[in-house]
Amino acid sequence: MEKFKTAVTACCAAVGFFSASLLWAETGVMNNQIAVGMSTVLSGPSSHLGTNFMSGVETYLNMVNEKGGVYGRKINLTVYDDGYEPANTIMNVNKLIKEDKVFCLLGDVGTPTTMAIIPMLTNEKVPLFAPFTGAEGLRNPVDRYILNYRASYNQEVEAFVQGAVDVLGFKKIAVFYQDDSYGTAVLNAAKSSLKKRGLSPVATGTYVRNFEEVLQALNAIMGARPQAVIMAGTYSACAKFITAWKRQYYLGGKQKGLDPVFMNVSFVGPDRLAELLDKYADNVVVTQVVPPLFAQGNNYPAVTDYLALLKKYFPNQKPSFGGLEGFLATEVFVEGLKRAGKDLTRESFIKAVEGIKDFDIRAGNTIGFSTENHQGSQTVYPTVIKNGTFYLINDWHTLKQEQ
Repeated sequence: MEKFKTAVTACCAAVGFFSASLLWAETGVMNNQIAVGMSTVLSGPSSHLGTNFMSGVETYLNMVNEKGGVYGRKINLTVYDDGYEPANTIMNVNKLIKEDKVFCLLGDVGTPTTMAIIPMLTNEKVPLFAPFTGAEGLRNPVDRYILNYRASYNQEVEAFVQGAVDVLGFKKIAVFYQDDSYGTAVLNAAKSSLKKRGLSPVATGTYVRNFEEVLQALNAIMGARPQAVIMAGTYSACAKFITAWKRQYYLGGKQKGLDPVFMNVSFVGPDRLAELLDKYADNVVVTQVVPPLFAQGNNYPAVTDYLALLKKYFPNQKPSFGGLEGFLATEVFVEGLKRAGKDLTRESFIKAVEGIKDFDIRAGNTIGFSTENHQGSQTVYPTVIKNGTFYLINDWHTLKQEQ
């Protein structure tokens, strides 16, 4: 377990920190500081997910802190690496809550890691804002202490199935998934969406988290000759699966029925996936929960802001979908802090977030919460990779024409 001093915390000297910041009535809230914690994946085969999301969070917080913070309080972010392993997340969050005395948590990455800390959040009554996961189990039933930013995996899969089945007429859909609660969440979403149309997966294949042994799954799915494969993995495993499949397809003389549409949910790490796929990336679909970064130019003012501020604060950091999600989620997080008022408490923050309605973040969607809904965004942006760039899918028929 390693603690990372982020760019947000670096401006605060450790010595004399608490003496200079008189404690408020609520844990983690001081006269001039708000202590926030994050456990995320910063090492191992999925590190791209955590480092990019964190950079987006830091980018927005740096801007806020540079302007004086929220009601004169700067936001102090402490981050620990969990390597995308639930046991490490439990240790990190326990330390953040009991030793670092954070006000709340922001942006844990992953379904299994988030699921592991739910009992602790409930017992300690600590909010977690914007976990980087679309699992339905973190949305329904509503958990008072989990406040989601992004659309769900159910919504992402439904958007793809609408295009693949309802528009293109595909009947044979397979599922490749990570063997844990993340993969199961997407598998269940696929089964539910297909069932509504009188269908079920023609094949499934799985692999173990943080390992990329995908050939057994590939062979099981390839034998069913699916027209599309819904994928619930991280960039490394999914890239190996797609690359191995397409190599066999081309070496086999482009055998008919063996060139499906590969669809990945947003958690995959789209930018890194495209890099790893290289020449095999074209026509691969990724359902996003934030808008494309470049293909649509300046249609989304929030994207323009993200790109400019990332360049200002982290000039060596590449823009990414995960970074943009962290940036937008933190904008909503800060809005909740503002609405909670100067007398900030954990309960007043939760109530303030639940009161956010039709909040325009200038990204093609509006944000809204309630006591019955702890998911701010309902928007999915289906995209396809063309020449290394992600484009919104405006006509699903273009995918079928290129099969």
